[in-house]
Amino acid sequence: MARRGRITRRFTIRQYRDSDEAQVVELVRELQAFESPLYKWGKPPEDIGPWYLAETKKWCVKNEGVILVAEHAKSLLGYATILTKCESDGTSDEIAYTYAHVADLVVTKSARRQGIGKALLKACEKEARAKGRKIFRIGVLSRNGGAMATYHDFGFAPYHQTLEKILE
Repeated sequence: MARRGRITRRFTIRQYRDSDEAQVVELVRELQAFESPLYKWGKPPEDIGPWYLAETKKWCVKNEGVILVAEHAKSLLGYATILTKCESDGTSDEIAYTYAHVADLVVTKSARRQGIGKALLKACEKEARAKGRKIFRIGVLSRNGGAMATYHDFGFAPYHQTLEKILE
């Protein structure tokens, strides 16, 4: 079981249920609080509410996605949203192609570094492969070194970077 303040490694990954809403909103708020110092454009955590999940569900319908949660003892330790049908329309200089994209991934602070994030990524990859996707993407804030290291260890590599300069 748990020792030294760590949660047991026994957790399950399953699909989101409507009864998970309050816990997922809290996870999004935690992510928002963590990311706020990393960039200027995020809403305050207290402004995140059930509307965020309603938007996520719309993305899932539009892009053949699912919300996955990591659960232990009826508590959610993290969640991820995988969109399995994101499409490049072939305009400009690219050909049309379809890819899978992890839109959200968060593990609560007390449960980090226990393999939960990687288990969620593995479940997302399984969903992407089941839909026949060959391209699997995830976004990350450049200043989020912990997430970048996790994603690199999982096999992700830089594909495209957007650089920003704040004009004040």
